[in-house]
Amino acid sequence: MPFPRAVFVSLALVLLGCSGSSNDLEREAPPNDAESTKAEDSLAGLTRIATAEYQAFYLVDGQVLGIGSNRAGQLGVGHSIAGNHVPPIRISLPEHLRFKDVAGGGFQSLALDTQGRVWTFGQNLYGQRGDGTTNDSPNSSTTPNNGQPYLILTDATGAVFDNVVAVRSAMLFNMALKADGSVWVWGMSGTAIGNTLGIAGDGNTSARNITRPTRVPLPPGVRITSFTTNDNTLFATDDAGTVWAWGGGTAAGETLGTGRHNDYARPNPVNIPVKVTEVAAGGSRWVVALDEHGDLWGWGIQGTYLGLGNPAGGWYPVATPVKLSFPVFGARKVTHVSANGHATHAILDDGSLWGWGDSAMGEVGNGVMLDFATYHTPYRWDWSQYQMMVFDPVRIAPGVTFRALHNTAQSFYGYATATDGTIYSWGRNKTGVLGNGVLPTGDLANRPDSWNVATATAVPAHLLDFAIPTPSK
Repeated sequence: MPFPRAVFVSLALVLLGCSGSSNDLEREAPPNDAESTKAEDSLAGLTRIATAEYQAFYLVDGQVLGIGSNRAGQLGVGHSIAGNHVPPIRISLPEHLRFKDVAGGGFQSLALDTQGRVWTFGQNLYGQRGDGTTNDSPNSSTTPNNGQPYLILTDATGAVFDNVVAVRSAMLFNMALKADGSVWVWGMSGTAIGNTLGIAGDGNTSARNITRPTRVPLPPGVRITSFTTNDNTLFATDDAGTVWAWGGGTAAGETLGTGRHNDYARPNPVNIPVKVTEVAAGGSRWVVALDEHGDLWGWGIQGTYLGLGNPAGGWYPVATPVKLSFPVFGARKVTHVSANGHATHAILDDGSLWGWGDSAMGEVGNGVMLDFATYHTPYRWDWSQYQMMVFDPVRIAPGVTFRALHNTAQSFYGYATATDGTIYSWGRNKTGVLGNGVLPTGDLANRPDSWNVATATAVPAHLLDFAIPTPSK
């Protein structure tokens, strides 16, 4: 549905030069000095878009707005009653506080205040809250419940947990990066869902719930500057540009990229011969890294998602990093890379946006999507391979120049910011996370593509102030 022109004009003016963020730390294609000054002067307060599977967040003027599902209290709105929230709603956090980061994973989320403290909300079946328990209170409006943000007071040693500079969330566990370059994890380290064994990096391969933040042991002198995760494996980049990987259990295999498939419970370096500036982990099976020269490297169990072409069957596992080459890019270099649950996206130095991967629900954003009414049993999705694969990079939203991507492995949809500040979204909109005003109602399970958007489309996003209740078709 098109939005009034006035919405987009004001959106572009408000968001001109807005800082972007990705599945790694906040970053964007670096502007020149003049653009940087202009961006700072016109900044409207939007500093981060954080995507998750069923929920998404906008960080605006230090406040956190959430949109999408509150099925397990993961929107942090003060209760855990299931339901979709459109337009965005302010998170139930102390009004006097300001926040500098926010992240969502599966059914849990977390926010980082400007004092370096972490607040968690949502599911706690596996210790995701970080309060030393696995007490879980879904579908409740009484106290306590999952939707009431909890301030993590201490880590696993009993020390005060603070000085955090960034947070991330996987399917069933959370991560934090401190100012001293240390990485901390808490939540599921088990096999029940997604095989998350070894996430603590301490050599322990037993199934367990880590209920308080636990420091990941890294070699002496290693200082992490950015990190990311897919569903079950962690990737961190140090100040020398080396990538470290761990977690995922025996199922991680080639996804680690270290060549040490059985040594998943300790951080090991990934052999890339040049300095890495950004890492994008997609779904649970493939990884793409951007080096300092603007080139991409890829590896993973599902090598088909690396843009290597149609392997004519199988997943094309790539055990260790290979340099990716895309003739369609010509001499252009990559400035930014990200991945969602089924697709990879890259911005080139001319601002063009490219995508590839599985677009069954419009995840690539180039107008391609499955018609579930005619796919196998009507309206049933089996998560099988090659449903609607885009094997090679295709341009997304031709004619638009982009500066930032905002995607995570947990989301089956994407967000991107254009150089004029306009926000675009595409893909799965099952809970209204695309920020386009659609409020899904009715049967969510039987008709999974009813609200999806296959083409990257300009949206109000955090400026959205209306909802259109939309039943399944």
